[in-house]
Amino acid sequence: MIVPDIDNINHVGMAVRDLRDTTSRYERLGFQLTPFSPHSGAWKPGEAVQKLNSGNRCVMFATNYLEILASEDPATPAPRIENFLKHHQGGCIICFNSEAVQVADQRLVANGIKTSGVIPLQRDIDTPEGVRTAKFERMQFAPDDSPEGYIQVARHLTPQYIYQPRYIVHPNGCNRLNDTFVATDDLAHFVEKYARYVGTAAQWDGDDCAVFSFELGTRLLIGTSRRMAKMLPGTLFPPVPGIVAVSFNTPELAAQRQRLVQARVPLNEAEGRIVVPAEEASGIAVVFDNRS
Repeated sequence: MIVPDIDNINHVGMAVRDLRDTTSRYERLGFQLTPFSPHSGAWKPGEAVQKLNSGNRCVMFATNYLEILASEDPATPAPRIENFLKHHQGGCIICFNSEAVQVADQRLVANGIKTSGVIPLQRDIDTPEGVRTAKFERMQFAPDDSPEGYIQVARHLTPQYIYQPRYIVHPNGCNRLNDTFVATDDLAHFVEKYARYVGTAAQWDGDDCAVFSFELGTRLLIGTSRRMAKMLPGTLFPPVPGIVAVSFNTPELAAQRQRLVQARVPLNEAEGRIVVPAEEASGIAVVFDNRS
Protein backbone atom coordinates (compact mmCIF):
# COMPACT_ATOMS: atom_id res chain seq x y z
CA MET A 1 0.00 0.00 0.00
CA ILE A 2 1.32 3.44 -0.99
CA VAL A 3 0.97 6.00 1.81
CA PRO A 4 -0.01 9.43 0.39
CA ASP A 5 2.58 12.14 1.02
CA ILE A 6 -0.21 14.74 1.47
CA ASP A 7 -2.43 14.27 4.52
CA ASN A 8 -4.41 17.49 4.97
CA ILE A 9 -5.28 20.94 3.74
CA ASN A 10 -2.86 22.88 5.91
CA HIS A 11 -4.38 26.27 5.19
CA VAL A 12 -6.31 28.38 2.75
CA GLY A 13 -5.05 31.89 2.10
CA MET A 14 -7.02 34.97 1.12
CA ALA A 15 -5.65 38.34 0.03
CA VAL A 16 -7.40 41.50 1.22
CA ARG A 17 -7.07 45.23 0.66
CA ASP A 18 -8.12 46.38 4.12
CA LEU A 19 -6.90 44.08 6.89
CA ARG A 20 -8.59 46.09 9.63
CA ASP A 21 -11.99 45.79 7.94
CA THR A 22 -11.52 42.06 7.32
CA THR A 23 -10.47 41.50 10.92
CA SER A 24 -13.65 43.20 12.10
CA ARG A 25 -15.78 41.08 9.78
CA TYR A 26 -14.29 37.79 10.97
CA GLU A 27 -14.58 38.77 14.60
CA ARG A 28 -18.29 39.40 13.95
CA LEU A 29 -18.47 35.83 12.66
CA GLY A 30 -17.15 34.65 16.03
CA PHE A 31 -13.49 34.00 15.23
CA GLN A 32 -10.39 34.94 17.18
CA LEU A 33 -7.51 36.13 14.99
CA THR A 34 -3.79 35.96 15.69
CA PRO A 35 -1.72 39.16 15.88
CA PHE A 36 -0.18 40.44 12.64
CA SER A 37 2.88 38.41 11.58
CA PRO A 38 5.27 39.71 8.86
CA HIS A 39 6.59 37.34 6.19
CA SER A 40 10.12 36.59 5.06
CA GLY A 41 11.06 34.04 2.43
CA ALA A 42 12.85 33.08 -0.77
CA TRP A 43 11.44 32.58 -4.25
CA LYS A 44 13.89 29.95 -5.47
CA PRO A 45 15.80 27.06 -3.84
CA GLY A 46 19.12 28.28 -2.46
CA GLU A 47 18.22 31.97 -2.39
CA ALA A 48 18.57 33.97 0.81
CA VAL A 49 15.49 34.64 2.92
CA GLN A 50 14.36 38.27 2.67
CA LYS A 51 11.46 40.44 3.83
CA LEU A 52 8.44 40.16 1.56
CA ASN A 53 6.59 43.31 2.73
CA SER A 54 3.50 41.25 3.49
CA GLY A 55 2.10 39.48 6.50
CA ASN A 56 -0.97 37.81 7.90
CA ARG A 57 -3.50 37.37 10.61
CA CYS A 58 -4.88 33.86 10.95
CA VAL A 59 -7.92 31.94 12.17
CA MET A 60 -6.15 29.02 13.83
CA PHE A 61 -7.25 25.49 14.67
CA ALA A 62 -5.39 22.48 16.03
CA THR A 63 -4.23 21.18 12.64
CA ASN A 64 -5.01 23.88 10.06
CA TYR A 65 -6.05 27.49 9.56
CA LEU A 66 -7.36 30.31 7.39
CA GLU A 67 -4.65 32.83 6.49
CA ILE A 68 -5.65 36.45 5.81
CA LEU A 69 -2.88 38.13 3.82
CA ALA A 70 -2.23 41.84 3.34
CA SER A 71 0.60 44.22 2.55
CA GLU A 72 2.57 45.16 5.65
CA ASP A 73 2.44 48.84 4.67
CA PRO A 74 -0.43 49.76 2.31
CA ALA A 75 1.61 52.78 1.17
CA THR A 76 4.19 50.37 -0.33
CA PRO A 77 2.14 47.35 -1.44
CA ALA A 78 3.80 43.96 -1.59
CA PRO A 79 4.00 42.83 -5.25
CA ARG A 80 2.75 39.34 -4.40
CA ILE A 81 -0.36 40.70 -2.65
CA GLU A 82 -1.01 43.17 -5.46
CA ASN A 83 -0.84 40.35 -8.01
CA PHE A 84 -3.47 38.43 -6.08
CA LEU A 85 -5.70 41.49 -5.78
CA LYS A 86 -5.50 42.22 -9.51
CA HIS A 87 -7.43 38.98 -9.97
CA HIS A 88 -9.82 39.49 -7.06
CA GLN A 89 -10.01 39.99 -3.31
CA GLY A 90 -10.58 36.68 -1.56
CA GLY A 91 -9.29 33.11 -1.81
CA CYS A 92 -5.91 32.91 -3.50
CA ILE A 93 -3.94 30.05 -1.87
CA ILE A 94 -4.52 26.38 -1.17
CA CYS A 95 -1.69 24.90 0.86
CA PHE A 96 -1.67 21.16 1.43
CA ASN A 97 0.20 19.60 4.34
CA SER A 98 3.00 17.07 4.04
CA GLU A 99 5.65 15.72 6.36
CA ALA A 100 7.63 14.77 3.24
CA VAL A 101 7.72 17.81 0.96
CA GLN A 102 10.81 16.55 -0.87
CA VAL A 103 9.03 13.28 -1.61
CA ALA A 104 5.99 15.15 -2.92
CA ASP A 105 8.24 17.30 -5.10
CA GLN A 106 9.99 14.25 -6.53
CA ARG A 107 6.64 12.56 -7.21
CA LEU A 108 5.30 15.53 -9.15
CA VAL A 109 8.48 16.03 -11.17
CA ALA A 110 8.52 12.32 -12.02
CA ASN A 111 4.97 12.74 -13.33
CA GLY A 112 5.92 15.64 -15.57
CA ILE A 113 4.55 18.43 -13.38
CA LYS A 114 6.62 21.57 -13.09
CA THR A 115 7.26 22.74 -9.50
CA SER A 116 9.07 25.57 -7.77
CA GLY A 117 11.35 23.12 -5.97
CA VAL A 118 11.41 23.14 -2.17
CA ILE A 119 12.00 26.65 -0.85
CA PRO A 120 12.13 28.20 2.65
CA LEU A 121 9.65 30.55 4.30
CA GLN A 122 9.60 32.06 7.76
CA ARG A 123 7.70 34.61 9.82
CA ASP A 124 8.01 36.04 13.30
CA ILE A 125 5.36 34.85 15.73
CA ASP A 126 4.31 36.27 19.08
CA THR A 127 4.51 33.55 21.77
CA PRO A 128 4.09 33.64 25.56
CA GLU A 129 7.91 33.48 25.76
CA GLY A 130 8.37 36.38 23.32
CA VAL A 131 8.79 36.64 19.57
CA ARG A 132 9.96 33.44 17.89
CA THR A 133 10.65 32.65 14.22
CA ALA A 134 8.37 30.04 12.69
CA LYS A 135 10.01 28.21 9.80
CA PHE A 136 8.52 26.22 6.94
CA GLU A 137 9.51 24.49 3.75
CA ARG A 138 7.14 24.74 0.82
CA MET A 139 6.79 23.78 -2.82
CA GLN A 140 4.47 25.34 -5.39
CA PHE A 141 2.61 23.12 -7.85
CA ALA A 142 2.52 23.94 -11.57
CA PRO A 143 3.14 27.70 -11.37
CA ASP A 144 2.13 28.07 -15.03
CA ASP A 145 -1.07 26.01 -14.79
CA SER A 146 -2.85 27.29 -11.69
CA PRO A 147 -5.20 30.11 -12.72
CA GLU A 148 -7.33 29.39 -9.65
CA GLY A 149 -4.60 30.51 -7.24
CA TYR A 150 -1.24 29.75 -5.68
CA ILE A 151 -1.34 26.00 -5.03
CA GLN A 152 1.37 24.58 -2.80
CA VAL A 153 2.36 22.04 -0.18
CA ALA A 154 4.19 22.88 3.03
CA ARG A 155 5.72 21.38 6.11
CA HIS A 156 5.87 23.19 9.44
CA LEU A 157 9.36 22.91 10.92
CA THR A 158 8.31 24.70 14.13
CA PRO A 159 4.63 23.77 14.60
CA GLN A 160 4.70 24.71 18.29
CA TYR A 161 4.88 28.38 17.31
CA ILE A 162 1.99 28.15 14.84
CA TYR A 163 -0.54 26.00 16.68
CA GLN A 164 -0.57 27.78 20.03
CA PRO A 165 -3.39 26.60 22.33
CA ARG A 166 -4.40 30.18 23.18
CA TYR A 167 -5.34 30.90 19.55
CA ILE A 168 -7.26 27.77 18.56
CA VAL A 169 -10.37 28.41 20.68
CA HIS A 170 -13.08 30.59 19.13
CA PRO A 171 -16.24 32.21 20.53
CA ASN A 172 -18.31 30.50 17.82
CA GLY A 173 -17.02 27.06 18.84
CA CYS A 174 -15.55 26.19 15.43
CA ASN A 175 -12.77 23.64 15.73
CA ARG A 176 -11.45 22.93 12.21
CA LEU A 177 -11.26 24.23 8.68
CA ASN A 178 -13.30 21.51 6.98
CA ASP A 179 -13.70 21.97 3.25
CA THR A 180 -12.27 24.12 0.49
CA PHE A 181 -14.45 24.82 -2.56
CA VAL A 182 -13.08 25.44 -6.06
CA ALA A 183 -15.32 26.40 -8.99
CA THR A 184 -14.30 25.65 -12.56
CA ASP A 185 -15.91 25.34 -15.96
CA ASP A 186 -13.30 22.76 -16.99
CA LEU A 187 -14.15 20.11 -14.43
CA ALA A 188 -12.52 17.09 -16.07
CA HIS A 189 -9.17 18.86 -16.41
CA PHE A 190 -9.22 20.16 -12.84
CA VAL A 191 -10.11 16.80 -11.31
CA GLU A 192 -7.35 15.08 -13.29
CA LYS A 193 -4.90 17.84 -12.36
CA TYR A 194 -5.60 17.70 -8.63
CA ALA A 195 -5.48 13.90 -8.61
CA ARG A 196 -1.91 14.24 -9.87
CA TYR A 197 -1.15 16.99 -7.35
CA VAL A 198 -2.31 15.11 -4.26
CA GLY A 199 -1.61 11.55 -5.39
CA THR A 200 -5.10 10.18 -4.71
CA ALA A 201 -8.34 9.79 -6.65
CA ALA A 202 -11.48 11.83 -6.09
CA GLN A 203 -14.91 10.50 -5.24
CA TRP A 204 -17.72 11.89 -7.39
CA ASP A 205 -20.80 13.55 -5.92
CA GLY A 206 -23.00 13.48 -8.98
CA ASP A 207 -21.47 14.38 -12.32
CA ASP A 208 -20.70 18.00 -11.43
CA CYS A 209 -18.62 17.81 -8.22
CA ALA A 210 -15.55 15.80 -7.21
CA VAL A 211 -14.38 15.39 -3.62
CA PHE A 212 -10.80 14.75 -2.51
CA SER A 213 -10.67 13.54 1.12
CA PHE A 214 -7.55 13.68 3.29
CA GLU A 215 -6.37 11.61 6.23
CA LEU A 216 -6.72 14.38 8.82
CA GLY A 217 -10.34 15.14 7.92
CA THR A 218 -10.30 17.98 5.41
CA ARG A 219 -11.76 17.84 1.92
CA LEU A 220 -11.29 19.64 -1.39
CA LEU A 221 -14.49 20.03 -3.40
CA ILE A 222 -14.13 20.89 -7.09
CA GLY A 223 -17.36 21.62 -8.92
CA THR A 224 -18.95 23.45 -11.79
CA SER A 225 -20.11 27.01 -11.30
CA ARG A 226 -23.72 25.85 -11.42
CA ARG A 227 -23.16 23.21 -8.73
CA MET A 228 -21.30 25.67 -6.52
CA ALA A 229 -24.18 28.14 -6.86
CA LYS A 230 -26.52 25.45 -5.49
CA MET A 231 -24.18 24.60 -2.62
CA LEU A 232 -23.42 28.25 -1.82
CA PRO A 233 -26.63 30.17 -2.52
CA GLY A 234 -26.66 33.95 -2.55
CA THR A 235 -22.92 34.50 -2.83
CA LEU A 236 -20.91 36.30 -5.47
CA PHE A 237 -18.10 34.25 -7.02
CA PRO A 238 -14.65 35.40 -8.13
CA PRO A 239 -13.63 34.92 -11.76
CA VAL A 240 -13.73 31.21 -12.59
CA PRO A 241 -11.66 29.15 -11.99
CA GLY A 242 -11.36 30.27 -8.42
CA ILE A 243 -11.31 29.41 -4.72
CA VAL A 244 -14.87 30.34 -3.80
CA ALA A 245 -15.49 29.17 -0.23
CA VAL A 246 -14.18 27.57 2.93
CA SER A 247 -16.20 25.73 5.56
CA PHE A 248 -15.62 25.44 9.28
CA ASN A 249 -16.65 22.59 11.56
CA THR A 250 -19.26 24.03 13.91
CA PRO A 251 -20.50 21.66 16.65
CA GLU A 252 -23.31 24.05 17.68
CA LEU A 253 -24.82 25.17 14.39
CA ALA A 254 -28.03 26.53 15.91
CA ALA A 255 -26.09 28.67 18.37
CA GLN A 256 -23.88 29.98 15.56
CA ARG A 257 -26.91 30.86 13.47
CA GLN A 258 -28.30 32.84 16.38
CA ARG A 259 -24.95 34.59 16.86
CA LEU A 260 -24.93 35.65 13.22
CA VAL A 261 -28.53 36.85 13.33
CA GLN A 262 -27.83 38.90 16.45
CA ALA A 263 -24.75 40.40 14.78
CA ARG A 264 -26.90 41.22 11.71
CA VAL A 265 -24.69 39.18 9.42
CA PRO A 266 -26.53 38.26 6.20
CA LEU A 267 -26.73 34.50 5.69
CA ASN A 268 -28.31 31.78 3.60
CA GLU A 269 -28.85 28.09 4.28
CA ALA A 270 -28.47 25.05 2.03
CA GLU A 271 -27.98 21.32 2.58
CA GLY A 272 -27.62 21.78 6.34
CA ARG A 273 -24.99 24.49 5.95
CA ILE A 274 -25.01 28.13 6.97
CA VAL A 275 -23.52 30.25 4.19
CA VAL A 276 -22.21 33.77 4.75
CA PRO A 277 -21.88 35.35 1.29
CA ALA A 278 -18.44 36.27 0.00
CA GLU A 279 -19.31 39.96 -0.13
CA GLU A 280 -19.76 39.86 3.67
CA ALA A 281 -16.44 38.06 4.28
CA SER A 282 -13.92 39.95 2.13
CA GLY A 283 -14.30 37.93 -1.02
CA ILE A 284 -14.69 34.29 0.01
CA ALA A 285 -17.89 32.60 1.13
CA VAL A 286 -17.73 31.35 4.73
CA VAL A 287 -19.66 28.17 5.44
CA PHE A 288 -20.54 26.73 8.83
CA ASP A 289 -21.31 23.01 8.93
CA ASN A 290 -20.92 20.06 11.26
CA ARG A 291 -18.98 16.97 10.23
CA SER A 292 -17.88 16.07 13.79
